[in-house]
Amino acid sequence: MLKLSAAPLLGFFLSLASCAGTGLRGAPYVIIDTKSGEGLEFEEFINRLDDADVIFLGEEHDNTTCHELQHWTTVALAKRREVTLSLEQFEVDVQGTLDAYLEGQITEAAFLSKSRPWNNYEEHYRPTVEWARENGRPVIAANIPRPLARKVSRGEGQTLSVQGNEHAPWQLNTDDPAYRARFAEAMGLHGDTEKEDLDDWFAAQCIKDERMAESIASSIKGTDLITPLVVHWCGRFHSDYRLGTVSRLSERRPDLNIITVSMKTSEELSLTLSQEASSSADFVWKIR
Repeated sequence: MLKLSAAPLLGFFLSLASCAGTGLRGAPYVIIDTKSGEGLEFEEFINRLDDADVIFLGEEHDNTTCHELQHWTTVALAKRREVTLSLEQFEVDVQGTLDAYLEGQITEAAFLSKSRPWNNYEEHYRPTVEWARENGRPVIAANIPRPLARKVSRGEGQTLSVQGNEHAPWQLNTDDPAYRARFAEAMGLHGDTEKEDLDDWFAAQCIKDERMAESIASSIKGTDLITPLVVHWCGRFHSDYRLGTVSRLSERRPDLNIITVSMKTSEELSLTLSQEASSSADFVWKIR
């Protein structure tokens, strides 16, 4: 693939930051269209997202530059489309609390005390939630409640999704060999020595995907004259290779145009990507 010299790379960084109006504090990055291998300026990247119904912005949870890119991508899209923000980082049972905060009915302190925010909420997610509140944009608390996920991880998942629990998805499908293989590798497990535990842990992973897919699907009304664009933030494992939440959303709504974005950290910011990284998503943020 084509590699960029240092001068064009500098141009990329400057044009991306100025085009987005971001004032990025994080590390340098490039945006790569994995189909063509092109490096994109921010505005062209947004242009190529414009006809999506759902966009997955896959993150590494502790990467500040990735979160800044997620934020400014969401803001830029909202200047063109009606955008609904969907977050892995909040769970469906706190949707009422989240809505009350967005509508100004409760204080931020009350919201945070009742919504179980992640430890990095203030640094990485609060700016975008505050943007949504100030601009009247809806936010979906998409994930399954942690107590239910823990039950599944302890082997109680086979009947959970059909017991009428209001927060459980309508199905739990763990028959996904490619995703399971990636999950086992990520967990550092090989062979069948830990098969029973792996079955339960993988089921807990899948029920998060099922619930997030259901949260997104239920927010999109097929008869709406204007269908809002859903921008879903999640750990990239949930969306890479169109597995996880993406595959489960596609099962529920095969009519949707879903675009995926992933990220990769690298000291070398050329447009060269490994075959594995190139196949992980429609676009990759390569971040130093």
